[in-house]
Amino acid sequence: ECALPICPSYMSKNCEAVNGKCGWRAPSRDYKIYRWNYCGYTRGDVRCYCGHCWIRKCPTNKCCDLIKGRCSETSPGLGYRPLFQCQQGSRCRCWVNWKSLEEIASERAQIPSTCLAEVAEAESMTKG
Repeated sequence: ECALPICPSYMSKNCEAVNGKCGWRAPSRDYKIYRWNYCGYTRGDVRCYCGHCWIRKCPTNKCCDLIKGRCSETSPGLGYRPLFQCQQGSRCRCWVNWKSLEEIASERAQIPSTCLAEVAEAESMTKG
């Protein structure tokens, strides 16, 4: 067996096929393990690893992306507030920086009505 510090593309294609990232450590706290020692290759009796496969805990959400948010179970940092769930029944919320929310309010015409409904519902709950 061998272990490499980084993964060449031919060793990470299985992980990339599940939208994962190879590495010995999670790329950020937004990732969870998909499979241990999943990145690597086998030649004969030799198995060479270059990391584990990590996938995002929370799926992306088009509405969240449109309002410059970030789907995460926890706040990405200071000034962020959760607006709505990124996926029904999950702990993943769309976190938006309050400063960028003011910019979003001025760009409402560019946001699809389905997304505006989610944002409006979230705003009414925070004022409530």
